[in-house]
This record gives sequence, structure tokens and C-alpha cells, in this order.
Amino acid sequence: MNKAQTFIKECLFTKNLEDPEKPINENRLQDTLLLLPTDGGLTSRLQKQRKKSKLNLNSLQNISQLENENEQLKKENYQRVNKNSKIALREFINSCKKSTQKCLKLAHENKITDRKNLSSYLEKDHPAIYEALPQYDGFVPMYKELWLNYIKELLSISNSIKTLNGSSALLKLSMADYNGALLRVTKSKNKSLRGIQGIVIWDSQKFFILIVKGHLIDEIKCIPKKSTVFQFEIPLSDTDDSALRYSILGDRFKYRSVDRAGRKFKSRRCDDMLYYIQNQ
Repeated sequence: MNKAQTFIKECLFTKNLEDPEKPINENRLQDTLLLLPTDGGLTSRLQKQRKKSKLNLNSLQNISQLENENEQLKKENYQRVNKNSKIALREFINSCKKSTQKCLKLAHENKITDRKNLSSYLEKDHPAIYEALPQYDGFVPMYKELWLNYIKELLSISNSIKTLNGSSALLKLSMADYNGALLRVTKSKNKSLRGIQGIVIWDSQKFFILIVKGHLIDEIKCIPKKSTVFQFEIPLSDTDDSALRYSILGDRFKYRSVDRAGRKFKSRRCDDMLYYIQNQ
């Protein structure tokens, strides 16, 4: 028995077996011990790293796939909500127009010229038409409580115009959201639209859809932006009549509010401005 075998017997067999001579008596111990050089565990470490890298790659691929699926789902949800909102808005406008026509017809047939009498008549005899009519007062909080606070915060103005930066204010107004604003048509090629004033319930690409307070009933009107000048005011205080007044050139505003938010308005040809100059 060589030194290696002696070491195995005295150090290994003695500590791990009750009878250290048993493997020797059964000839289970070879005469020679072969020692082979190793890589110091490098192979096993590389194998572990490969497994980890495969796991990491698979996890990254799974995460990327989940992100793509989520983005696709968000896009589909946005498109569905956008489509449904347009359908609901179109149905609301058509329903309001039909109810308005029926209401005006009933008022003409019954020779009713007073708003209060017409409301009481409709509420009593035609409740379905009365409930389908648009109510201007229901949209007033949208203007007074939401839009005014939004536009004042956007322009960083308080009860004084001393803190207002004119150039930056115009840039912000060009990209502002006008859903809820109180607009008035000051100039238009269509003379019947001049003087119309109402609250914007939808700022579309080519139209401002307004709810207008009428003499007999409130109405929904779609005002085209083309060849139309709109005006709005930002009151500085509730106690006096001081206000900032701005005009919107509809021809330069034929974009949706979401598109204007990220758009840079640049100087360009101004032949479309001749109408406004010639009609001063």
C-alpha cells in the first residue's frame, strides 16, 4: 500500500466507516490512485453562467414580449375608447338636434314664445323630449370651475397681469385645450354664425362643438374653424370686469387639442389671412 492508499485508509476510512479494513479486505481499494489535473472548477462555473445567461435571456424576452403585449393592449383599448367616445358624441349631438327640432315645432304649433312656459309644457306633456334636450346650465361648471382654473394655472396668472409673459402666453395658448372654454364667433364668412357664443363641449380637428343658450331652448352647434374668428376672455377677478381677451384664427387652429400639445407652430405662407385683412 502506497502513501496515497495509507492516507485514504487512515484519514477517510477511519473517520467515515466503522470498520476501516473492510474496503481493503473486499479488494475495493485499488493498488494505485490516479490523480488527474483539473481546471479548478472553471468548466462548472462556465456551465452555470451559461444557464444563468439563458435564463436571463429568456426572462428578458418574456419581459419584452409582455411589454409589447401591454402596449398593443393599451393601443387597442385607446382606439376602442376613442371610437366609442366619437360614437357616443355623435349620437348625443344627433339626439339633441332631433329633440331641438321637435321642441321648436311644438312651440310653433302651440304658439309658445316664453322659455319658462315651454319648459313647463314639455316637462308635463312631452317628458321624453324634455329630458333629451341639452341643458346649458349643466356645462357652466365645466367652464367656470375647470377651464378657467386650468387656463389661469397654464398661464401662471393671478389677479394681476403684471406676472404675465406675453410671448410665452401666446405659445401656451396655441397648445392649450379648449374643451370647456367660452367662445364667441366674431367673424365668419357664414354671416349666420356671427355673434354665436357658447361653451365648447368638444374641440375637434375642424369644428368647435358648442352648447349655446338660446331664447327658447339650448342648442348644440358645430362651428367650423375654417374662415372663422373666435374670441374668448380670461377674467382676472370675480369682483370687477377686468379680463384678458384673445382671438383664435380658425384657419390656423385646424388641429385636435392633443395634436396641438406637441406641435411647434412655425411661420409660413399667409395668403389665408387675406380674408381677415380685407374684412377689417
